[in-house]
Amino acid sequence: MTNIITIAGQKGGTGKSITSVNLAASLALSGKKTLLIDCDPQACATQWCGIRDLDYTCDITRVLSGRAKVVDAIVNTRINALSIMPAGFNLFQVALKLAKNSGNEKLLRFFLKDIEDDYEYIIIDSPSSYSFLSVTAMTAADRLLVCMSVHHNAIEDFHCLLQMVKYIRVTHEVPLKIAGLLFNRCDTAKQIESFMENQNLSDAKELVFNTFIPHDAAIKNSRELKIPVALHDIKSPAADAYLRAAGELDFFFKERGVL
Repeated sequence: MTNIITIAGQKGGTGKSITSVNLAASLALSGKKTLLIDCDPQACATQWCGIRDLDYTCDITRVLSGRAKVVDAIVNTRINALSIMPAGFNLFQVALKLAKNSGNEKLLRFFLKDIEDDYEYIIIDSPSSYSFLSVTAMTAADRLLVCMSVHHNAIEDFHCLLQMVKYIRVTHEVPLKIAGLLFNRCDTAKQIESFMENQNLSDAKELVFNTFIPHDAAIKNSRELKIPVALHDIKSPAADAYLRAAGELDFFFKERGVL
């Protein structure tokens, strides 16, 4: 069974795109056949996944506009088990047209049925805010992995996200659930615990991953090189953390079941 996970978080700077790229890469390096889907016109995941030197002519824009099949928009990366469906800024223009019909928010979920059995994991990078594309990305998923940062206030954003999950469940009849909260740019687990208490999010602490992504210059360096951090420095604290987070996510689906 394929696990389709959208990386969510409604503020910029929480690390959605860098998490999408590195979590997908880590799952693939762990032997899981993985597809990364860039659903953001800024195309950060596309830029950072290591395909900048490859010549491809098809992306998610052509799929959502009905001009190409899903399989035609999938590009292999430097990691054997990792492929990506890239994006570009023209996705913004197509989204404006599609947003005129609320039923179009289910298009990506519909198209993924053609390929979902080919992958163990499909990771979707979504834009910030509640735009058509972010709702489309969440509607396509079975689970959300929520990126968090101790440097941003979270309680209002988290409650808005819960309302969006409820909206998608009711409006589109999708059994969307939250797989967990992953913290970026942290120093200690105690820092996360204090943050959850100060933000009145103690009721959600059971959703917090045991793994957190530390401050690490390797992340900035890999982003500048436009490759996953594991390809830049597999021994770095960040690479190790992403690999552990991938293992924790895989354990969740195998052992813990549905939250």
